[in-house]
Amino acid sequence: MGQATVAVADFYRACQPMVDQTIALTERLAEGQEISALYVTGGASGLPCIARALKEHFGRKVLRSEYMRSATAIGLAIHAADSSKQTFREMFHRNFGVWREGDAGQQVIFDCIFPRGTKLPGPGEPPLKAQRRYQPVHNIGHLRYLEATALDPDGQPAGDITLWDEVLFPFDPALKDLPVSSAAVELAFQAPDQSIEEIYECDASGVVRVIIYNRTAGYFRDYPLARWNGGAKLAVAGKKKVIVLGKRV
Repeated sequence: MGQATVAVADFYRACQPMVDQTIALTERLAEGQEISALYVTGGASGLPCIARALKEHFGRKVLRSEYMRSATAIGLAIHAADSSKQTFREMFHRNFGVWREGDAGQQVIFDCIFPRGTKLPGPGEPPLKAQRRYQPVHNIGHLRYLEATALDPDGQPAGDITLWDEVLFPFDPALKDLPVSSAAVELAFQAPDQSIEEIYECDASGVVRVIIYNRTAGYFRDYPLARWNGGAKLAVAGKKKVIVLGKRV
């Protein structure tokens, strides 16, 4: 048989009806359910047109398998094994963390919260937890989350990097009852007197959330990082009242 050359644009155009049908079927299967993530596998899912269509339609809920071309073989091996003698546990396939300022703001460093290979809890088990404590120097904390397949020798993200959410938290107690999305981040005279604590949790499904406390002033906000449109909850320590904000602030 001879060889034929097909233009990339023509090939993708021919694939588009099947891609659209797959997305429509996925929506039907998930109808009425809240989706935490779509786990994509199979060699064909590596086509750029498929990855692009999924990202445009489902946003950052789309996760790519580390073993796209071996998923069927792995699944068959698991099915053939004696399940009574085997236990399997999901894990972080990437390094999840947050950007922070270092050297008094002279550089930006990556703080890895959940390193690659960290095992997720099993169903019914308590969530994974990680904790950070510090005294801030700004009036507002601007936290930018991401995940990376690798870290370089200096601990900075490398390889395939995916951006997550950005969180704004009021370090200054004067801002605790106000939306801070429109406020300027600046050095604050009162900030070093505040004790801030971040508590990260990851459940069995891989959903990550962070609760940020101002321990000195007694308030916190709860951010579900795994959700595309997640809101934040503002509460005051020691009180039952919870104020639910309509959008991220």
